[in-house]
Amino acid sequence: MEMRAKEAISIGQDLTPPIPPLSLCLHHSTLLSHCSSCFSPLPPPPSLHYPPFFSPKNPNSNHSIRYCSLQCSSLDSPIHFSSSEFHFFHLFPQPLYTNFPTSSDLRLSLRLLHLFQTLHLIQESNGSLLNLERIGGLMTNFRKVMFLEEHCNDNDLSGRIRDGAKALAASRRMRVGLETNGEYTVEAAVLCLVLTNAVEVYDKDGRSLGVGVYDVPFSWVNHSCSPNASYRFCTASDSGGILESRICPAATETGAAGIGHESISSNTELQKSMSVIGGSEACGPKIILRSIKGIQRSEEVLISYTDLLQPKVMRQSELWSKYRFSCCCKRCRSMPMTYMDHCLQEILILNLDSSNMATGDNFYEEHVMEKLIDCLDDAIDDFLSFNNPKNCCEKLEILLTQDHVNVLLKPDGEKLHQLFRLHPLHHVSLHAILTLASAYKVSVSELLALDPEGHEHQTKAFSLSRKSAAYSLLLAGATQHLLESESSLIVPVSNFWMTAGETLLSLVRSSTWNLLSMERHVEEFSFSSHQICGKCTLLDRFRDKFADCHDENAEFADVTSQFLSCVTDTTSKIWDFLTKEGGYLKVVEDPINFRWLGSRMPSFSQFATHATSPSADKTDSGLEAEDNHNEIRVNLFLLGIHCLIYGAFLSTVCFGPNSPLMSKVESLLSVEGILNG
Repeated sequence: MEMRAKEAISIGQDLTPPIPPLSLCLHHSTLLSHCSSCFSPLPPPPSLHYPPFFSPKNPNSNHSIRYCSLQCSSLDSPIHFSSSEFHFFHLFPQPLYTNFPTSSDLRLSLRLLHLFQTLHLIQESNGSLLNLERIGGLMTNFRKVMFLEEHCNDNDLSGRIRDGAKALAASRRMRVGLETNGEYTVEAAVLCLVLTNAVEVYDKDGRSLGVGVYDVPFSWVNHSCSPNASYRFCTASDSGGILESRICPAATETGAAGIGHESISSNTELQKSMSVIGGSEACGPKIILRSIKGIQRSEEVLISYTDLLQPKVMRQSELWSKYRFSCCCKRCRSMPMTYMDHCLQEILILNLDSSNMATGDNFYEEHVMEKLIDCLDDAIDDFLSFNNPKNCCEKLEILLTQDHVNVLLKPDGEKLHQLFRLHPLHHVSLHAILTLASAYKVSVSELLALDPEGHEHQTKAFSLSRKSAAYSLLLAGATQHLLESESSLIVPVSNFWMTAGETLLSLVRSSTWNLLSMERHVEEFSFSSHQICGKCTLLDRFRDKFADCHDENAEFADVTSQFLSCVTDTTSKIWDFLTKEGGYLKVVEDPINFRWLGSRMPSFSQFATHATSPSADKTDSGLEAEDNHNEIRVNLFLLGIHCLIYGAFLSTVCFGPNSPLMSKVESLLSVEGILNG
């Protein structure tokens, strides 16, 4: 099935009212910190008193789940027991798998299976493969996953689904006091349905709390690597939104027929399947679809199931491994490939005599890329698993700056060693830059925690803060560059600009500026007393929450144009200061305007060599001249404010005027005294 727009819809518009979940399930890691019914956070329990939350009322309960109130307990606790989730915890107290499918997927399957049986959507006594291909209108992919795997190179997924289904069957039979009989077809079908339709459920801070399967209006929305819609989660207190959906199912599986109301009302089967829960209210976060592009009447509404900042081959691999389909969207079919996909897998050849052997468009030697990705993963593992951000940063700086070798075989059998470096917009480069920004930030916190007053630690922390700010700005600028050719990147780009703004303001507020003035007194600078920007209207529009707009598409273009004009000018005044420490950052001439990259290609070695030469290590006037301290700080401040406001603007397009990012920026600007000006 597919969903289409009933009318023409501009960018940044809600497409649906809040859509309730069919079923939700917390991750194992959040079971004790959040309510299992409404997903709201729980207060930490006092050590000597009865915990201020409610556990299931059962003498044999293992207290594996918690509730925030008696109401949530009364609503969800019966499902916890009657779905056999309680018995699953008894049999499998620890997660069965560390990857796909997770313990959360299995428990969600039990809850959904209970719902389907309650609504008489599954007849186990005479269930057949045909009946199990769709349950309640939702695709299961059961036959494709379980019985066509012999035609695939890897049948590991079907094996894990069988093992998971056996665990579900054992839990269900334990509830009714029966021994396992080896039958688990229905359980496997529902688990396949979960893996096909479930989405991660996030809180307002972007933390993944659990997984959920939502009603038909959301679950029927198909995937595209160039989507025109995104989604957000809302609770009962902040749902808001429109009252009537602006999208509806296509009249047929192919969507060939019209999407007018008359075609739906005349299709009784479609009417029956448009809501599994029949209008009943389910607990937990609801979901709202929102346009991130202009959508024409009758145009299909599409979201993304995967990371859009991956090249085609990786997207296709992930979609097949998880959902068993090959994407045929406009971006994937494009010949030649889209500009963004070209950049995401582009390499820069250093020895020009081998450049005729491979170009960026066809250079994708699998073993070479696997090696680079392994290096990236190894560095990230140092950071996340072994809490060693220093090692991580060192490895990633080497990954980005060193020459890599690809061995080519010439027609006469001679081996040719092709030297290359990663394009700054290559997907490995972008993930390395993202990690560097975060790892340097963590290194600052660790240094200051050891000795917050020590001169040496403060100076080192300041240098690392500059690197973190520079990499955050580079990541935002690089993805903004890609956004200009693929506007569906708006969701991650909004977060990247927000992070860049926060790290720049953190650098501005550092107490180390006095140390850098060689102990000379630096006059306290009052940022709120300075005019924010006389060149653009971003702050005024922010104060109005970007309201009173008659043409959303024109508004988006105008705000973006003003923002880029201001930040390009301001960045040119502080980039040398931010990149003083050298390393890979010296390769980047401008983190906002990437025209310098195009003019240099393919002779990347020329500016890479220049970046590491002694002449490139010029004196930073911002540190040597006391008179320039305030000028640099003002420009850093202006840049940070612009980044925050633009990130907030993009978030309103994606999530509406009451988005969490909007509230966060309001709080930050209030602290700076900006909103009072």
